[in-house]
Amino acid sequence: MKTRTTNWTAKLIALAIAMAVSSPVAAQQKKVAIAGWGPHPTLNEAIAGFKKGLADEGFVEGKNLVFDETNVNFDASLIPQMLTRLSGGNPDLMTTIATPVSVAARNQLRSRSFPIVFLPIADPVHAGLVPSWEKGDKLMTGSSVALDYPALLNFFKTLLPDMKRMALLYDTGDDSSKAAVDGMEAAAKGSGVELVRIGVDNPNELPQRVQSAVGRADALFTVASGRIQQGMAAISATADRAKLPVITSIPQAVAQNYALAAFAVSFGQSGEAAGRIAGKILKGAEPAAIPAYRATAAEHRPMINAKKMEALGLKVPPALADCNCIVQ
Repeated sequence: MKTRTTNWTAKLIALAIAMAVSSPVAAQQKKVAIAGWGPHPTLNEAIAGFKKGLADEGFVEGKNLVFDETNVNFDASLIPQMLTRLSGGNPDLMTTIATPVSVAARNQLRSRSFPIVFLPIADPVHAGLVPSWEKGDKLMTGSSVALDYPALLNFFKTLLPDMKRMALLYDTGDDSSKAAVDGMEAAAKGSGVELVRIGVDNPNELPQRVQSAVGRADALFTVASGRIQQGMAAISATADRAKLPVITSIPQAVAQNYALAAFAVSFGQSGEAAGRIAGKILKGAEPAAIPAYRATAAEHRPMINAKKMEALGLKVPPALADCNCIVQ
């Protein structure tokens, strides 16, 4: 009797294992690796948007999707180790967050078999991630937060009509940051606004770099970059003492009272676009056939900090009075 019971138990266990292996959920479950740059509200928003975009395409964590997620806390020296570990887990798809991680993944994982979806990149063409805005690469495409620079410059000229010189505070080690500077300079030609480049290669020097803009510029534009955004508190403190308006493309900096105004593409919106792209690829679409997402000028959103306007002795121009973009 004992032997018969043991045999039946073994058969039941074998049957359960076979059913689990052959079940639709097990067969269809996908693994997505998320290679992060570091924890920051804007990047967190982009990742949350990415997961939502995947869910919109029918891929839900815990149901038919599992994530392998980590970041290097903005330490570029740790990126190769992170990519080696994540790729060793044989993901069906990897998403890379920010330009340093995405460029490193393109170079390090050339022999991979899985696709990569990047986000949120300022200019993936300039960074060499895709050949053009019209198509993706063989195993790489994704989503950008590329700005419409003429529209951005026009907004800030409207907000600050007396602005003649704008300082551009950017990360010299970030390709996307440098691409944004090139975009701003192209837009500024013939605009009547002179641009002053202020490069930063060490976040600890941000206060000194901001101070160097005093007397040389009428406003300071912080170009989107992980290291620049990490230092917004120090940037704001130095600029406030000098009564130098800080403008940006990061809405969170305005909401946190670090900047006077922003004109931006939503990181969450960019993340959702990347998630939908990833979902289509997981269903069989070819990355090369999917152009990188780029927001239209109409999809940009302005934001103005009323407290900063008052502290700087400024008033909202009549042209922006009905913008529905002023926060307290």
